[in-house]
Amino acid sequence: MNRAEVETWLARHRAAFDARDADRLAAGHSEHGTFESPAAGKVSGRAAIRQVYAYWLTAFPDLEFTWDRPVIDGDRVAFFWRFRDTAQGAFFGDVKAGTRLEFSGAGQYRISSEGIEEARHVFDFTGALINAGVLKVKPL
Repeated sequence: MNRAEVETWLARHRAAFDARDADRLAAGHSEHGTFESPAAGKVSGRAAIRQVYAYWLTAFPDLEFTWDRPVIDGDRVAFFWRFRDTAQGAFFGDVKAGTRLEFSGAGQYRISSEGIEEARHVFDFTGALINAGVLKVKPL
């Protein structure tokens, strides 16, 4: 894919996030693509990837997922992102509705004409769970 095609694809992916549409988000992945993150582990296939998006969108239906200008190198894309929302549904245990969650991370995609072949997100998931009240930190 050339740079213009990657940028067009990223704009569609951004629109799917803005629409909070798990089906459209998953459709942007190749049929046998992979998605890896501290929260989801590594999942393979469009159906499993859709479940990851649906889980987050159910817990955070108004999520703000913004990213900085991506670095594009051939078929690879890297970017820093920010997540913000208030939990409305179940989220990794005991997060209560009304709990505000904010954290940042980075993503890396490998894209082909079939969609995202590999997606990898890294972020401080433990810190996010501590901030959400799911995990407790033992004082020193």
